[in-house]
Amino acid sequence: MRKLIASEFQRIWMNKKTIILLMLVIIDAIYGCIWKQQIKGSYDEFTYNVILNSLNFSPFAFCEGSSILFYIVLPIVAIDSINSEKMIGAFRMYMIRPYKKYQYILSKWIALGLTTFILMVIVFIISIIFGCTFMPKVSTVKFYNIDYDFRTVGALLYITKFFLMQFFVAMFIVSMSTVIAVIIPNSVISILAVISLIIGLGGFTSYFKFLVRNCKYAFYTLGNAEPISQHFIVAGGIIGFLLIGRVLWSKKDYFN
Repeated sequence: MRKLIASEFQRIWMNKKTIILLMLVIIDAIYGCIWKQQIKGSYDEFTYNVILNSLNFSPFAFCEGSSILFYIVLPIVAIDSINSEKMIGAFRMYMIRPYKKYQYILSKWIALGLTTFILMVIVFIISIIFGCTFMPKVSTVKFYNIDYDFRTVGALLYITKFFLMQFFVAMFIVSMSTVIAVIIPNSVISILAVISLIIGLGGFTSYFKFLVRNCKYAFYTLGNAEPISQHFIVAGGIIGFLLIGRVLWSKKDYFN
């Protein structure tokens, strides 16, 4: 199983498309930092504006530079991982290896999770370096709905928790993308379907608003202002999509 995961991870990163998307993520992250440097930050994209500094800049810059990562790059990488062998006609050779069918989809999920984590870490590192280099230096900072001041270590811990909340939202999108990819073998149509789902669910329902207001979800969660039901939806969505994906994958005939 370990070799299967390593093989899938290598396949993702040997794909020229992934490298191009990585460059796009880096450029977008740098642009987001430059753009955010010019304006104030907002905890909910509408109100609660705050002055940005070296300690609180990273989460707000991530919010500015995460749209392409979440809504374009991750769906493309996930869908390409699921459908690549089918599209190039190599699935027969792929499936004769001595593994059970569900292990293939499991290895893809793990490899996609690692890839998602790496891409998000890159964006956060860029935002942290930019904030420490170009933003006003402070020794303490406040965050949304928390009464006490954070020093450097506390602020970094807060940012780490913020990062984890964003990672859960990203994995919701990835798991949803894998299900769409199994159902719809055409990559272009699959990507358009995922984007449409994100816009439809996040923009027109209150249950999935974290899909389009991912930063508000993280800030409000860390400030104990987000209803617990929202966390159940995120966790349940990830688990549910993974289970559905496994069932569909196991029943689908990839040899014809």
